[in-house]
Amino acid sequence: MTILIVSVTSLYFPLNRKLTGGFNLSTRLDNWIPLWPVWAAGLIWAAWKMDEDLFRSFASACLFVQVSAMLSFYFFPTYVKRPVLTAGNWATQILQMVYRNDGDYNAFPSGHVYQTALICLFYNQLYPNHTGVWIGIVVIVALSTLFTRQHYLVDPLGGLVIAWIGYRLGLYLFL
Repeated sequence: MTILIVSVTSLYFPLNRKLTGGFNLSTRLDNWIPLWPVWAAGLIWAAWKMDEDLFRSFASACLFVQVSAMLSFYFFPTYVKRPVLTAGNWATQILQMVYRNDGDYNAFPSGHVYQTALICLFYNQLYPNHTGVWIGIVVIVALSTLFTRQHYLVDPLGGLVIAWIGYRLGLYLFL
C-alpha cells in the first residue's frame, strides 16, 4: 500500500512541471494577504506510531486523497501567479529557492493543506488530548501557503474538504 501511495504521489511532479493553460483561482481577498517569506518553512509529521487498523485507515485515506488530487490537477489544472521577489534577506532567498524548485501548477486543492490536515486528523486519533495542537498546525500550514503566495484562498479550503472526505472514508473502511 505504501508503494502505491508513493507512486500516485509522484505524479505531482510531472503534472506540476508539464501542464500549461489552466485556471487561476485568485480572488480579490487574496490581494489582502501579505507576502511573508518566513512562512516558507513547514512542519512535516509522520504517522509511524499507528496500529495496523489505524494505519490501514490512514493509508486508504491518503490513497483516496492523492488520487482525487491528481485527477483534479490533470483534468482541472490550476496555477498560482507568483510575485517577483526583489528583497535580499534570508527569508526571501529561501522563498525564491522554493519558487525556483516548485512549478506554478497543482494549486487546487492544496497538497500542503490536504497532507497536513490528513496527518493531523489521524494523529488526533492517537493523541485526542492534543486537538488544539493539530488544529493549530493545520491553520499555520494553510496560512503559510497563503503568506508565501503558493496558493489562493480557495486552494487550502479545497485541501481541507478533500482531507476530511478522505479521513471519513478511511475510518469508515477500517475502524
